Amino acid sequence: MTLRYWITTCAAVMTLLVAHISSAEEGSLKEDARKAGRAVGSAAREVWQGAKKAGKEVGHEAKKAGQAVGGAAKEGAQELKRAFKGEK
Repeated sequence: MTLRYWITTCAAVMTLLVAHISSAEEGSLKEDARKAGRAVGSAAREVWQGAKKAGKEVGHEAKKAGQAVGGAAKEGAQELKRAFKGEK
């Protein structure tokens, strides 16, 4: 899903750049390209930060779930061990 936003952002920036270049003077072409590069870089950084945050949230929730399952398995194993000790 983030790739979709990245592509959309890049397409929008490139469209604006092309539209602006067609009406720009030759002297400002280099500065416009620099501005467009910065805009694309900013958009990429925002997408990366969002993906990193989502990944951390998923990892944190997976850790919680794993700990809960591990705790339940440990308790079950202890109960089973107690049951076998009681039968002997």
